[in-house]
Amino acid sequence: MTIADGARTISVGSLNWPMIRDNVSEIVEVSEDRISGAVRLYFGLANLKCEPTGALSLGAVLEKPELFVGKKVCVVVSGGNVDAEFYRNIIE
Repeated sequence: MTIADGARTISVGSLNWPMIRDNVSEIVEVSEDRISGAVRLYFGLANLKCEPTGALSLGAVLEKPELFVGKKVCVVVSGGNVDAEFYRNIIE
């Protein structure tokens, strides 16, 4: 279980798996605390309301910053479809 409900899946799919297998060298597992932290950063610093799944890329940078030192990094943020009460609990 994760608060990033958009990332909950049983399978990555027959189209996605070959692309991941052939092109991705590392996958960063992002903790719930880092996901929540990323959501709070987007809200506090950029006034963006994003759902936890949309904050995963920033969460990965927070989880393993050493992977990104000295690199140009682009993080994708998306989605604002999150229950208001649930969101309030994250950003408090």
